[in-house]
Amino acid sequence: MSTEIINTEIKEQKLSSKKNHRLLFTLFWVIVFLIFAGRFFYDLKVYFWGDVLVYSSERYGGYDYLLHLPRGYTDFGGARPLLIYLHGAGEVGTNVRTIKKHNPVHYINGKIPPKDFPFIVVSPITPIHGWKPSQVIKLLDKIQNDNGKRWKIDPARIYLTGMSMGGFGTFATACEYPERFAAIIPVAGGGDPKKADKLINLPTWAFHGNADDVVNYNCTADMIKEMNKIGCKEVKFTTLEGAGHGIAQTVYRNPKPYQWLNQQKNYSQESKRR
Repeated sequence: MSTEIINTEIKEQKLSSKKNHRLLFTLFWVIVFLIFAGRFFYDLKVYFWGDVLVYSSERYGGYDYLLHLPRGYTDFGGARPLLIYLHGAGEVGTNVRTIKKHNPVHYINGKIPPKDFPFIVVSPITPIHGWKPSQVIKLLDKIQNDNGKRWKIDPARIYLTGMSMGGFGTFATACEYPERFAAIIPVAGGGDPKKADKLINLPTWAFHGNADDVVNYNCTADMIKEMNKIGCKEVKFTTLEGAGHGIAQTVYRNPKPYQWLNQQKNYSQESKRR
């Protein structure tokens, strides 16, 4: 009798063990399914609406930043151009989420078709007045070396733009590291004419309102004049007649600057394509 009881208990233990194994097996595949389903629906969301992600590069000595994935982006598509946007003095701070309302993605507000705005957009925030070119490049290095393993970025199509203080930062960074960019668009900023020769091969399209009472119009005009004088490769300068300082929406909602950027390539970086 005791032997029968023992055998029964053993059988019950075996059944219980099998049930536990089945439960664990089922749970494992449910988790796998949820992971892949979540990734699928996220990719679907990005494809139709794009997305904005928040990153911190503080430990790298760089800037915190937003990274915007454009509509139509997929991991299976080709490499995308990268547009770095440097904000103005009014956005100086530490809350990077405030930049959501102060970058090209916000200004276009979905009014430019994806074919004209294929860019992954990175919008850093600086906690102090002024942009440090070395830190902007540290951020670019981080994006290419770290996030480049996740996001498909074309090294031959990296562009820099900025408004006001960011326009100064655009000129300054490009003058120190011209080989890193395919083209720049400084807006309502200015540059140092003594360094104009650094931009000899870098396509530049600058914008400034000639009634700007915050940053003098000549801060851009003098730089462009010198660039033309020494024969820089491609220089465009758009004067917004009667416009003051607040021209960001006018510039960044216009599809033409993006179409122009899409035509520029940094051929020295072609070999780095994956």
